[in-house]
Amino acid sequence: MGNRLRVNLALAAALGLLATLALSGTILAAEATLTADLAGDAETDEDGTGSATVVLDPEAGTACWEMTAEGIDPVTISHIHVGAEGESGDVVVDLDLDGFEGTSEGCNDAAVAETLQAIIDDPAGYYVNLHNEAFPGGAIRGQLAGGSEPPDTALPMMDGPAALFGAVLLASAVAIGLRARRALVLD
Repeated sequence: MGNRLRVNLALAAALGLLATLALSGTILAAEATLTADLAGDAETDEDGTGSATVVLDPEAGTACWEMTAEGIDPVTISHIHVGAEGESGDVVVDLDLDGFEGTSEGCNDAAVAETLQAIIDDPAGYYVNLHNEAFPGGAIRGQLAGGSEPPDTALPMMDGPAALFGAVLLASAVAIGLRARRALVLD
């Protein structure tokens, strides 16, 4: 195989790779809605119940929530912890740090994208924990579960200059590759 043929094949492969990157766009982690039914047990507040809905967006680094708590003293702080059902674990995402009584909603816009994605990938490995003065280790808690709506994982359609550039690169790669193939067949 001649030097020129090798150069043409390498150029075709490189242009094809660049075209693929230009046409693919940026793949972003999908926003996900997770839920948890909160309850106490013999070691916490047995009378407590509640619910939590959290919307995690790794791209934006946000964790937004809507929570309710009934049958417990006012909540002093709430978090998402790592840990399977029945296990205690470290705090991984702060939720309401100001405390509340009854209901709370808000957003933490300083969450770590990798942590949010890990929670989305394995919600059952994490739990929402609501703490209060009577139960500083947690009054009620509940394991996270996937929400009723699956996340939208469709890739965005590329348009504009990036798409045109990608199409030109792809056409160039195909033309060079066909030319190199024809030269190989004729040799």
